[in-house]
Amino acid sequence: MKQLLICILILSGFINTCFPQEFKARVTVNTQKIPGTDKTPFTTLEQELTTFINERKWSNHNFKNEEKIECNVNLVIESATQDGKCFAKLMLQLSRPVYNSSYSSSIFAFQDNDVNFIYTLNQPFEYDNNSFQWTLTSIIGFYMNFFLGLEFDTFSSQGGNSYFSQCQTILNYAQSQGTGWDPKEKRNRYWLLENMSNPSYNAIRSFYYTYHRLGLDLMHKDIDQALNNILKAMEELNEFNKAKYGILMYTLIFTAKSDEFVNVFSGASEEKRNRAYELLKQMDPLNESKYAKLVK
Repeated sequence: MKQLLICILILSGFINTCFPQEFKARVTVNTQKIPGTDKTPFTTLEQELTTFINERKWSNHNFKNEEKIECNVNLVIESATQDGKCFAKLMLQLSRPVYNSSYSSSIFAFQDNDVNFIYTLNQPFEYDNNSFQWTLTSIIGFYMNFFLGLEFDTFSSQGGNSYFSQCQTILNYAQSQGTGWDPKEKRNRYWLLENMSNPSYNAIRSFYYTYHRLGLDLMHKDIDQALNNILKAMEELNEFNKAKYGILMYTLIFTAKSDEFVNVFSGASEEKRNRAYELLKQMDPLNESKYAKLVK
């Protein structure tokens, strides 16, 4: 009996160490816009949403605890009715660790304004990868797979294919069930996925890989080569934008990384700083004053 108990404990420790779930999400449900109502259902919703994201296994890959993907998921309830209809927006942010450092690089930041669902206290968080169960879990499932796609793209070329494929499955079955999936709109889930699965936009995915894997991850070993690789990635992205202007995922790169771009090149040679500035002011003119710090 004692030997059996020891084996169970060893196996349990092995599973917890080698097969944890993928995400380390900070989840909040903000109800400031609906004062005076009973907040108990939303407190419970926050707890259940945290459990759903962090304790579910979203992939077949094994993540160590220190490898868990950090993200922020902030559900802002704009209004709610007595029968449980919620009208909300979702503020999302995803980070990626940089090899051999304590630095975490933001790779995605987005606000989804079309998160409308019905929720009642203690409602089960039913979800299936291949069929519609509930509006909110379909939306969250879409973003968790999208996060995995982005994250894996930064570690290997086209590494996120299977996760973007799963996003397409979710989009197909959820499209008729609610808002935020319609191609007639401009900044929604449909276009996020379209940008990452359209072969003519592969320059965006190449940028994610080169910038992170051949750039930031190389900083500890060869800063000069890492910066050269990042500049090359920027040049290719700039050429892409000239041909395909206004792509959503292109603009979101700068939403997530404008400050980081300045920090990455702040200690570089004058030649590299000047080149980075010239590229960045072309690519992201709205933040030119920020990038001007590189040449002052």
